[in-house]
Amino acid sequence: MLQNHRLFDVDAHVLLSPVMWRDLPEAYAVRRPRPIRLDDASDLGRVRTAWFVDGRVSPHAFGLGAHPSKTPEAVMSEYGAKLDTTELPPSSLDMSDPEARLRDMDRKGIDIQVIFPTPHYAQMTVDPGFEAALFRSYNRYIARQCRRSPERLKWAGLLPLRDAREGCEAVTEMVALGASAVLVFGTVGERLLSDCYFTPVWEAVARSRLPVCVHMGMSFTPYEQLTQSVFDAHIMGMCLPVHLAFVALVGHGMLDRYPDMKVAFLEFGSEWLLYMVPRMDHYLPLNRSKFLPGVHPFPQQAIQDYVKSGRIFLAPESEDRLLPIEMELFGENQFLYASDIPHGEGRHDAASVILKRTDLSDTQKQKILYDNAARFYGNP
Repeated sequence: MLQNHRLFDVDAHVLLSPVMWRDLPEAYAVRRPRPIRLDDASDLGRVRTAWFVDGRVSPHAFGLGAHPSKTPEAVMSEYGAKLDTTELPPSSLDMSDPEARLRDMDRKGIDIQVIFPTPHYAQMTVDPGFEAALFRSYNRYIARQCRRSPERLKWAGLLPLRDAREGCEAVTEMVALGASAVLVFGTVGERLLSDCYFTPVWEAVARSRLPVCVHMGMSFTPYEQLTQSVFDAHIMGMCLPVHLAFVALVGHGMLDRYPDMKVAFLEFGSEWLLYMVPRMDHYLPLNRSKFLPGVHPFPQQAIQDYVKSGRIFLAPESEDRLLPIEMELFGENQFLYASDIPHGEGRHDAASVILKRTDLSDTQKQKILYDNAARFYGNP
C-alpha cells in the first residue's frame, strides 16, 4: 500500500536467467540461450555480456536489427552481477528467490504484481518447435516461483502461436498451473494475430477465459531492417506493432468472434489510441459499403464502441499529459498502473507520479492503481 492506496501492478518483469531452461525438452536443451562475454567491448558502452540464442546475439547494440535487452551481467555473478545489493538483487530480477521480489514490492508499496518475461521473447527464434519449448519452459518456471505467494505474485504465460498444437496444449497447461493471463506480442513474425492459422489456439484461449495481454516487443520481422540503434528499436521496432495488434484484434472482428475476450495493451503507452480509433472509424463505413462483408471480417460495431465496451485495457505512462482526455473519450475504467520493474525507462515510481497528479480525481487514481486491474485480471 502506498499513501493509503492499494497497488495492483499489472506489468512487472523477470529477466532472462539459466534457471528458466531446466524444463527444456532434451531435443532442445543444447539450443538453450547461453550467456557469453564480449572480449572486445571497449566501444559498446554497457554491453559487455550478452545472450546467444539460435545464432543471434542479444542485445544487439547498433546496426540493422539493433535491439535492447538485459544482459547476463544483471543476474549472474560470474558475469558481473552484484549479489550484495538490497534493492532489486539478482535473485529478485530472475525470481529465483520470490521472497526477494516480495521485499522489493514492499519497498514500493505494491500489493499485487503480475510477472511478465522480458520482451526479448518476441524475437528469440522463428523455429515453431523451439519457440514453444522456450515459452512453455518459462511458463513452468514462473508458475513454480509465483506459487510461493499466489495471493501477491501473479503471472502471464507466453502463448506459442507458431505451432497450433503446442499453443492449444500451452493454454491447457497455463490454466492448470494458475496463470492470470496469456501473453502475446503485436504480431507473430510477419503474421497478424488474426491469421486463420491461429484460430484453434484463440478458441482454446476463449474457452479458458484467460484475459489476453499484448506486450511491447520487436515481433514484426521487417522492422529489423529499419532499426539501427536501440533508440530506433524502442520507437519503431518495439512500439509500432501495437497498431498491427489493434487492427488484428478489433479491426478484424476477433472481439466479435470471442465475445468474452478481454485485452490489455501493455508498455505501449495509450496516446496511440487517439490516432488509431478515429482513423479506423473514418474508413470503416466506407469499406463496409464498398466491399462484400464475406471477403473481409469487418467489425460489427464502431471502433470507439469496442474501446468503450470495458473489454480493452491500457497501461498509460504515468506522466502522460493527455491521460485526462483519453479517459474522457474512452472511459476511466480501462486504464492501468504498471511499474515495469526492473526495466530502465524510469517507471519504478509510476504510482507516486500518478498520486501527485492534480488533473486526476481520487476516484480515477484509485481505479488506475487497483480497481481496473482487479476488473481485468480478476479479484485476487
